Amino acid sequence: MSISTTRPGSAQPPAPGPHSGAARISRVPHAPHIPLWTAALFLAALLCAGLLLERSPALRQYRAVSLDIATSKDSLGSPRKRQLLTELGLPDVHAVSPEHRDQVERLLGEARGDISPALIASGWPVVAIRTDEENLSDPEIGIVANPEERGIAWERLSSMVFYKDGQERLATGAGLRIHGGGSRKDGIAFRLYFRNSYGQSPIPADTFFPGVEGSLKRIVLRKEKMPRPGFVCMLGFDVMARLGAQVPHFVPAIYLINGKEMGISLLCEHISVNGWRRKLGHNDFLLYNIRKSNDRKEFAALRELYLWARLMPAPLTMQQVERRMDLRSMCAIIFGSMYLGANDWDQGAFLLDRAQPDPVWMNIAWDLDQAFQHLSPTAPLEKRPGWKFAMDEAKAVRMRLFLRLWKEAPEFRTWFLRYMADALNHTLHPSELERMIAPYVAMERQLGREMFDQDLAAAMLAARPVQVMEETVRDLGAPAWSAVRVSSPCPVRIDDMADYTEYTGRYFMGQTVRLHAMPPAGKRFSHWEVDGARRDGPDMELAVEGPMAIRAVFTDA
Repeated sequence: MSISTTRPGSAQPPAPGPHSGAARISRVPHAPHIPLWTAALFLAALLCAGLLLERSPALRQYRAVSLDIATSKDSLGSPRKRQLLTELGLPDVHAVSPEHRDQVERLLGEARGDISPALIASGWPVVAIRTDEENLSDPEIGIVANPEERGIAWERLSSMVFYKDGQERLATGAGLRIHGGGSRKDGIAFRLYFRNSYGQSPIPADTFFPGVEGSLKRIVLRKEKMPRPGFVCMLGFDVMARLGAQVPHFVPAIYLINGKEMGISLLCEHISVNGWRRKLGHNDFLLYNIRKSNDRKEFAALRELYLWARLMPAPLTMQQVERRMDLRSMCAIIFGSMYLGANDWDQGAFLLDRAQPDPVWMNIAWDLDQAFQHLSPTAPLEKRPGWKFAMDEAKAVRMRLFLRLWKEAPEFRTWFLRYMADALNHTLHPSELERMIAPYVAMERQLGREMFDQDLAAAMLAARPVQVMEETVRDLGAPAWSAVRVSSPCPVRIDDMADYTEYTGRYFMGQTVRLHAMPPAGKRFSHWEVDGARRDGPDMELAVEGPMAIRAVFTDA
């Protein structure tokens, strides 16, 4: 008996027929049948597409940008650069090669030997740079011999040693370039790039600038071009910072290049996109460098601001400008340059931090090597340039905005004249100027060299308040001005800004002087005497209508 495995009612498989040849292989269900000519056509299309893509401007631009980032810029960091170089099939140029290592060590030894023990012992910041002499003077490849050449193609391998307070703080390889604008041909300013391919990158900022956080990938060394009165750029930066402008971090230094001492110099950070990226901690900003090449987006943004300043219908208001430009930093550079007598002041940069809720352009001061050169403690009014150099820049963005506001916005004239009076009377008060000059006097003595005429610097700055008031009346048509003198046996607060026992302030007519008496322990405020007339009460606000002499009277409690 046979046992069936087929369910009742199910279809029975057909009985096998007689064998009629080789068994057929059944087709896979739904498998497409692609003719050979179609496959060949598809492969040809892929090859053509690849060739077209290879020749496309977009791919060429991508490769060019990738190569530029990988070899010429520091913005993405070495890991990203190395990845791009790998994608492009190029060798890793950021690894320190044995050839570089040996050369850097040789140059470091020479740099250390260039600095005298006495200079190290002085404690001054000292930088010694060494590079092969042909990198400087060779007619074909020398950067000093070809000062107008720019870019990484004109960067040369060097070593640098930095001493401070008698100790070696840094010794590394660095890329060396010429720095500057019109002074490039003088060979007195250099830029040092810290790259992994040379030795170390980045460098902690406090290596050079005490108390400054973050890191640096480049620094600038500039010999003081103008020796009169000395520390010209540095004093200029001090003034600008006090007035409200952004300035780079800096220290006075002595630097040597290939054994040649360049003398009193400025060591400062370089104003760059990478530096500001590290400061701000993000990428959402624009940095426009005046008198330098800028990326398209920075150029377009400043062009828009320039056209707005030129074409905005009159009257232009202070509020309209404040929505686009930080007026305090703008006026700090304009007024500061006039105060310093700088004739080449439309330099520096504009910064727009777009991460801020209401971003406005900030003003960064740069290159004040022409400061003090047109100042004289005794020059008569007709011999002083005053606002001339500012007027020479009437078409520049800053000065165009300033002049339009001065002519069209009464509220700006009132604000700016008060800004000037407060700057001259308080921000740049004689006691503040003494504190500003004192560190440079001490550094000169520390080094044991005559390089700063502090008496001339002090005389120039002491004369400026009266000179600036006179020049502003003459050149801008400001109201007349008068002096207000205050004397007190105890400190009194003036204009809500500072305490004085002896004070001379200069005010434009119609401005006010505010006074507040603060009796110390054991004393009681009695009254004020204004030109001999008694005024009671510790607080007083007076409109300036002419010269005034004010005395505070205190009695024993």
